[in-house]
Amino acid sequence: MAAQEHRLEVYEPYDYTGTNPLPLSGVGTLRGGNGAFYYLVEPARPLELNGERINQLLVLPRYTGDPMCNIEDGSCTVNIEYVIPGARLEPDTPFSYNDIKHWGVGKITRANGNGNGNGKG
Repeated sequence: MAAQEHRLEVYEPYDYTGTNPLPLSGVGTLRGGNGAFYYLVEPARPLELNGERINQLLVLPRYTGDPMCNIEDGSCTVNIEYVIPGARLEPDTPFSYNDIKHWGVGKITRANGNGNGNGKG
């Protein structure tokens, strides 16, 4: 199965001046220590944030009640975390919150679907 392609429109931080929207590839889901599910994505090209090269991002629904399937198969407003340099996350593998930092807020949309949530398009 091919990786799902997404676009991430960055709303915050307001001073972000990089590519927007960001093209991303979906990698898979991870569960955080607080029980929340995160969706792991990788930008088409590494991001440069505060002088650091970022290769992975985690997104999770910003609003209570938004299901994870909105992120994977449709569109959803999300909180954005970045994986710190030197750490590498894998789907279905526990991770430490020391491996990530909160970065911003945005909207993720599936690029190889119609964004209606059913993944068909």
